[in-house]
Amino acid sequence: MVYTTLLSYKNQLQEDKAMKNKLLFIVCSVLFTGCQFTDQTVYQQQQICKRLAEGYLTTQNQQMYEFWKLEQNPTQGQQHTIKLTYKKPNENGLILSGLLLPTVELECTLEQQQIMVSLIQAAGKQVRVLEVQLPDATNDIPRNLVQVAQSKIR
Repeated sequence: MVYTTLLSYKNQLQEDKAMKNKLLFIVCSVLFTGCQFTDQTVYQQQQICKRLAEGYLTTQNQQMYEFWKLEQNPTQGQQHTIKLTYKKPNENGLILSGLLLPTVELECTLEQQQIMVSLIQAAGKQVRVLEVQLPDATNDIPRNLVQVAQSKIR
């Protein structure tokens, strides 16, 4: 493309810049709409469950297992359930989805003021391995569940 004047070249640069800005806006919009923002209570429960599960694995001398997947099960009334999957990396330290690596599956249930962690055995049977009773909120101050669980574990 040959520009006959400096003015036409300047106009073309401005149009190119405007087009790049529009394209950047569209790309950012698409990327950010794919992001999923988690409710604060759900996030707290997920963090508590992950910490309790990792604590359980440590007490069982299975700390080499690494977090693989978290599945949020549908809420049933006041009961919230999360399934946590941990896999043992291969000899190269990698966790590949196609490989049949040793796996530990745990289910964490929050019901009222109680958190229960169960081990899901190969046959599908669940064995409760950990139970945490949260203190009742004596006043109307909302409690941070992560801090309460940490103080109960120590």
